[in-house]
Amino acid sequence: MRNEPEPAPARKYPRTHHLPDSPGATSDDRILTDLDGFTGELVVTEKMDGGNVTFTRDLMYARSVDSGTHPWDRPAKALWARVAHEIPYGWRICGESVWARRSVAYTDLPGVFLVFAVWDATHTLRSWDETVEWAALLELPLVPVLHRGPDLATARAAWSRQRDADGSEGFVVRTAAPIPEAEFGRRVAKWVRPQHVRTEASWRHRDDFAVNGFAH
Repeated sequence: MRNEPEPAPARKYPRTHHLPDSPGATSDDRILTDLDGFTGELVVTEKMDGGNVTFTRDLMYARSVDSGTHPWDRPAKALWARVAHEIPYGWRICGESVWARRSVAYTDLPGVFLVFAVWDATHTLRSWDETVEWAALLELPLVPVLHRGPDLATARAAWSRQRDADGSEGFVVRTAAPIPEAEFGRRVAKWVRPQHVRTEASWRHRDDFAVNGFAH
């Protein structure tokens, strides 16, 4: 009988700093002032209005690792049960749980859980190409990609060319290459629309919360 490793402890997703001109930043947020980490090829993805959820081989948890599973994450949990055995020990598949409707009403989402990050057992954020490969292997959709290229100014302008503040929360920019956890704060950042939370907190205490629309 093969001896399997002990389950890896839950590891909280790092805080993503705001870009200096992010209008949605509050006094509690961290603002990135040095953009020198954004070198080489960059990837811009849409910041989805959902809940940060992590899949590991043994666990599924929200960004607050001790928060338990919420009713609005039930479809994501069903997905996790299907793919968990394919996730390597110590690896984390992170994505946005978007079944419940929050501030943005989506009408054609590709799935209830959209992958945006893959971490390996050394706590390295794998490259974007590897993220795409793992999402395909697990048959999980990705967050929308808005731009890929070497120029930060062009990358930052990609969101405004394709989205607006009524239908999108903002964007996340990262370097396409692998990112050690210690470098995450320098090489991943977000831009968030003003007053991006536009729902009342009471929806979390209701069983009849609205849900988003899906493409199929």
